[in-house]
Amino acid sequence: MGYGGYHPYPRRFGGGKPPLQTIHESLNAQRGDGVDTSKGTEVWIENMAFARALYYSGWESNRRLSYQWDPMRLTPVMLRRWEAIFGIVPHPDASLVSRRRALQRRWRRFGRRANHARLVTELQAGLGDFFLGVEYISLANANVHVPDPSYPWGTYVEGITWYSTVAHILVLMQKPAYASWAEFYEKAALVVQIVDPLLASWVTVDWYRGSTCGAHINVAGGPSRAGFYLDCPHNLDNQVFD
Repeated sequence: MGYGGYHPYPRRFGGGKPPLQTIHESLNAQRGDGVDTSKGTEVWIENMAFARALYYSGWESNRRLSYQWDPMRLTPVMLRRWEAIFGIVPHPDASLVSRRRALQRRWRRFGRRANHARLVTELQAGLGDFFLGVEYISLANANVHVPDPSYPWGTYVEGITWYSTVAHILVLMQKPAYASWAEFYEKAALVVQIVDPLLASWVTVDWYRGSTCGAHINVAGGPSRAGFYLDCPHNLDNQVFD
């Protein structure tokens, strides 16, 4: 831990000679033997001022600029710019750390495949005990609409151009016994925030919860806990038909 002129605030910890001291000593050496550069002299103080100008305006500025490409270390001003670029709208009460993590998730989208294992890993980390699994809609069960009857596949419905649930993902959730409904819906609201940065723009996603009022229906190529039951609490919010 260092103190003194070579360790101005904010404090930094660690071993080795600080860069400010290296620059200062170099400036002192370049003044030659005919000048007294011992500590406390006018020349020593003058060189300290030069060294700090070089260090903080040069070296440190470059270091701070490099952080603007690191979502966990960039400055708040640049964070707002990156949020605008990625279309992220943070919660008014979101902390700086949570906003940076949201940006980090968007950044990780580049160069990485959004396969099943990655979706499960991200959802498990974000939802914990509220998450049960990721399910998909098979081509045989998907609803596909085409803009006119000339297409050899899909269904033509007047007024509908393109529509498909082939690229639709279902996130199966549960409400643990220890959790309140408010906590459950807070977790459910995170589903899209977690998977949207990972998926292509044409992929859609929904979450659902199996019914507690009747038997689950396992649909091959669809939801494993389907079933919509009238007069069942939260049926409109939580359940799926098939």
